[in-house]
Amino acid sequence: MIANLLTVQAGAERPLLWLLPFLPLAGAALCGALHFLTLAARKRKPASPPVMGPALLAPLVASGTIGLCFALSVRSFLELRGAPALVLESPVWEWIHVGDLKIDLSMVVDRLSSVMLLVITGVGFLIHVYSAGYMKGDPGYAKFFAYLNLFVFAMLMLVLSSNLLGLFIGWEGVGLCSYLLIGFWYEKGWPAEAGQKAFVVNRIGDASFLLGSFLLVGLFGTLDLSDIGASVADVVAHEPFLVSLAALLLFGGACGKSAQFPLFTWLPDAMAGPTPVSALIHAATMVTAGVYLVVRLNPLYAASPTVLFVMGAIGALTALIGASTALCQNDIKKVLAYSTVSQLGYMFLGLSTGAWAAAIFHLVTHAFFKGLLFLGSGSVIHGMHEEQDMTKMGGLRRHMPVTWVTFLAGAGALSGLPLLSGFMSKDEILAHTFAHGGPYLLLWLVGVGSAALTAFYTWRMVALTFHGSERFDAAKVHPHESPLSMTLPLLVLAVLSLAGGVIGLPPVLHVPHLLGEWLAPVTAPGDALLALHGELPHLSHTLEWALLAFGAALALVFAHRGFHTYTGGPGPDLELAEKRPHLVGRLQNAWRIDATYSARIVQPIRLCAFFIASLIDQFLIDGIVNAVGALARALGGKTRKLTDGSAKTYALWMGAGAALLTLCWIAVP
Repeated sequence: MIANLLTVQAGAERPLLWLLPFLPLAGAALCGALHFLTLAARKRKPASPPVMGPALLAPLVASGTIGLCFALSVRSFLELRGAPALVLESPVWEWIHVGDLKIDLSMVVDRLSSVMLLVITGVGFLIHVYSAGYMKGDPGYAKFFAYLNLFVFAMLMLVLSSNLLGLFIGWEGVGLCSYLLIGFWYEKGWPAEAGQKAFVVNRIGDASFLLGSFLLVGLFGTLDLSDIGASVADVVAHEPFLVSLAALLLFGGACGKSAQFPLFTWLPDAMAGPTPVSALIHAATMVTAGVYLVVRLNPLYAASPTVLFVMGAIGALTALIGASTALCQNDIKKVLAYSTVSQLGYMFLGLSTGAWAAAIFHLVTHAFFKGLLFLGSGSVIHGMHEEQDMTKMGGLRRHMPVTWVTFLAGAGALSGLPLLSGFMSKDEILAHTFAHGGPYLLLWLVGVGSAALTAFYTWRMVALTFHGSERFDAAKVHPHESPLSMTLPLLVLAVLSLAGGVIGLPPVLHVPHLLGEWLAPVTAPGDALLALHGELPHLSHTLEWALLAFGAALALVFAHRGFHTYTGGPGPDLELAEKRPHLVGRLQNAWRIDATYSARIVQPIRLCAFFIASLIDQFLIDGIVNAVGALARALGGKTRKLTDGSAKTYALWMGAGAALLTLCWIAVP
């Protein structure tokens, strides 16, 4: 039976699948051309504000290509309905053939990638529409949309590729695009540094990904994802340690892309880019890549229970670090950035229990409510004339009613209020963790604590931003509602955040888990391997109801506490800072993990580089080269004095030479 589950069914060929990544790539090229045309127009006619010209077409081009991608994604999704074993595959392009290793490049859509396609293109389309209003007037307007389209192209390559090498191209592509978008406003200084940090930290994870891929080639003789999944049961019987090592190395790559401890430090700084970038990276694309990778290779991880527990421990720790750090942030985007770190930890906690569908469920709902919250924060920043400090806001609900209402929907989902999308997905993960018992109970406790902190900091953010007295200078700042191009995506995402939980209702309600049933053909191989080791425990209905009630009560109590504590302003934070300055300082700086890296790793490397560059390179290597050159120059100078152009001098030296040669001839027998 297991062998049958691990066998991938033959797919139906669909040439149009190549259009999915090609459309945003073409859009990126067109937007890039519009950018250069705009620059040429500005050179001909310098003006302030700068001439926009052809750049005004960029949002239409970029949004149009992503809209077409969404339509194709919906078509693929509908085609897969009613055919659980169907896999849509594009024509195959033979790419690499060396010895026994053959790597083809093709696009594949199954039930997992179809869900990812809908999230990437659907939420991505809304972010493109929002960006048209948010970035209007920026000198790099067309360039920004070119980067956005390129980002979506790379993410589509990642989720559509049939093998790890094609996936790695998309993996590196989103890394490059994150660098370009985070550092988009590079002239400010800090965004450029944040982009470099994201790029460098992700290279650490990527090195681990490559090592894991090389090991898989040695074990399976292929990088094809379906072939690896089908062969896991046989290979693990002979090489259990190497299979676990490969899974661990690939998880190291996931730690980089999906910002898990210890490689999460780049993600909070990614907020340096424009707010739509934060929404795209934090919600719909890059940070979900690691979760997708693990679910795609679920048989490999199901065969490695030790790696699963390590994944769960790291996920729980990451969730706690992110949630506790968000408590003490005053920058509205930083609160959301650390919240993303925490929610990604929940996804990996779910994966560690074999709850593949629950992790994807939280990925989907997180894309809805976190995309909404980031875009909502952008609306606030736009209306507050680039102010991001929540201690300088307050009372904005009267000035920005649409943003306020939609932000409440996102906050409710993030904090896990009953019946909202975040409640459904987060509590499903915690229920699976509790059901495992044993050491997983400790991880469950950490997850529950992180959930309580999440509800508290979320409604602290709402209270400081939208409620209480106005703490801004009304003479200088005039808050206003954002245009329709920005509020319309907020309304759509608000509806999805409120109602998105219907795709994964709890089993205790005796209704179908729509997403779980949809993903069953993809997750069945992993479930089969877990069942062999007894890793699929179940809860009684009574216990399920108790856990649901406990989760709902926890969210309501801490949300209420967080909101009412801060409706009067940031006074409680100031009091806590006076009483516990060391604790507050540590939480504000993410447990000083980044500072520790800087002190223990970055600074020693910089010192070593300075020593090599200054002493070894300049003084030793350059010194030796320069000394040889100086010696040659000195000898040349001395020799030059002997060539004074006098025949008498030349005759004297010739005679001395002849005499010396004669003496040598006599002395040598």
